[in-house]
This record gives sequence, C-alpha cells and structure tokens, in this order.
Amino acid sequence: MINRSDNAGEVTIEVFDDEGASYEPLALSIGPGATVHFEFSRGEQGFVADFADYPPDDEEIYELTSGYRPLPSPLEPESALYLSGVNRSDDLVMFFKGQVGGLVAGAAYSVSVSVEIATDTPAGCVGVGGAPGESVWIKAGASEVEPLPVLRGSYLRMNIDIGNQSNGGGNAVVLGNMANSRSCEQPRQWERKSFQALSVPETVSASADGRAWLLFGADSGFESRTEVYFTRATVTFTPTETDGLLPASDPIPLRWLPPRKDRPDVQ
Repeated sequence: MINRSDNAGEVTIEVFDDEGASYEPLALSIGPGATVHFEFSRGEQGFVADFADYPPDDEEIYELTSGYRPLPSPLEPESALYLSGVNRSDDLVMFFKGQVGGLVAGAAYSVSVSVEIATDTPAGCVGVGGAPGESVWIKAGASEVEPLPVLRGSYLRMNIDIGNQSNGGGNAVVLGNMANSRSCEQPRQWERKSFQALSVPETVSASADGRAWLLFGADSGFESRTEVYFTRATVTFTPTETDGLLPASDPIPLRWLPPRKDRPDVQ
C-alpha cells in the first residue's frame, strides 16, 4: 500500500490460519510514499492456494500440492508459500489469493504488483510441451471478486481474466518466467528470483466494506512437474479520482482477512 501523506505511519496485518483462528498482528512501519513488502518468512498472512485449467475428475494425476514450507538448501532456514503440480493439460494454473480490508468503500485503485520466488529451474532446457523455465510464467494481479476456479464443461477455469500462459489479462500481469540464473548444463540449485513491479491493466474498486482481492501464481505450458516457492510480495494501491472518491485519511489500514470457506456454484 502507498502512504500518500507527508508523515510516516504504521500498517497492521491481522493474521489468520485456514481454520479462522487469529494470531498476533504484524505491525509494519510505512514512510510517506512508501510501499509495503509482505515477507512470507513471517507466515502465510491469510493467503490460500487454489488451482485451475484442469479437469477435476482427473485431479489425482495432477498431484496438486500447496502449503507453507521451509525453503530448501541453500535458502533455509526461512519458510515460504509453496505450490506444486504436474501439468497434464498443457495449461495448469497454480495460485495463491488473499483478501485485503481497509480500503475506501467504492473507491477505485490502480494496482502494481511484484513477487519474489525461489526456483531451481535452470534456463535453456528442453521440456515436454515447452521449456520447464521459460514456459512457466509468473503472474500477479488484483480483482474486485474472489479469484475462483469454476466449472466450465469438464474443466475448472478462472472466473477472472488472468490471461493465458505468456499473455496477461485484465486482472493479472505477467511478471516473468520460472528460469533462474543457471544454465541447463549446470547442476540444479535453488535460487531466489525477484521481478520488477508492474501495473495490473484494470483498476480495482473496493467493495462496500472496503475490500479487494490479490493473487499471484504460475501459469504453465510445461507438461510435467513444476514446484515454486513465493517468498515475498510487493503491492501498491494508488487511489484514482473516479466519481470523486478518494481515501479519507492516510495511511490506509491494510489487513489480511480470513479466507472464505464457502465456494459458490458458478457455471
């Protein structure tokens, strides 16, 4: 979030687990005009995982896995958000989502996003359907509605526009790909990889209770196993002058909200 005042402030993050239990809030200082960085070494911070672009009747063969895990050597002992899946459909989407509260109800925001990942996938390798590094794209975005996989025909598809593989969509931008700095001829090794912050194409309007959704993940064209850790995320909400609605005060109190347990039956 961006602090548009001339004074430093503080952002409080309320932390919940999958069962809705709350934990001690995280307080982060935010200087004037600064952006908050979410360090997942501090916990999951309300993010939950989901998957799309696969037939649910065949879910078992996709080996979909997510969680909060210690980073592998040599990146330990910190932990991070983890995603893994075997892409049998040539188009598997794996993502985390989290809800933000404390925005001005009805106000429109432009959003810029970035993430840092941990990947052991080298560059320049040949793979089934595409390269294991260059054909797995890292995306991030924001939306007014909860990002959900919904059943369309026999496949689960995203209910928001995140684009397809190397192309972004209205609600998500392509930050880059999975390949790290090592070549395919070198031994595999886990590395951190940071992406430049980019703007989501469409603005996001906060809901009547001042909420919006964030997401980040991987869109794969590599027809085998991909595993990736998300170590941090950077998000900036900049208010726009839509219908005269602007934030009433600064800083905006950002907080992650507990994930919903229900999933609407959307066709």
